[in-house]
Amino acid sequence: MRDSRGDIYKFNINGHAGFDEYGKDIICAAVSAISQTAVLGIEALKTVKIKKEIESGKLQVEIVDKGMPEDDLRLKAILETMVLGLKDIETDYPEYVRVMDRRCKK
Repeated sequence: MRDSRGDIYKFNINGHAGFDEYGKDIICAAVSAISQTAVLGIEALKTVKIKKEIESGKLQVEIVDKGMPEDDLRLKAILETMVLGLKDIETDYPEYVRVMDRRCKK
């Protein structure tokens, strides 16, 4: 979800792709790798604060504090790169991945 300025302030990854059986699903693995790497990058930013929930087939992240201007810039780069990667997977496998990139009034 994006705020009125277009900045991502929350994202959710839900479900399993269903491309192959559990443990062999390359689409699910790709989505997980991209999204979890984004979380690692965000967590490495010292002044950014997030709230996250991780379960099997579910990742929810909310940006609580964007931090100092330098970290906010890095945060935006990480999140926008994550969206690009997920949209690229969606382009190649639209029947297994759907990216909903929408603006909200916040």
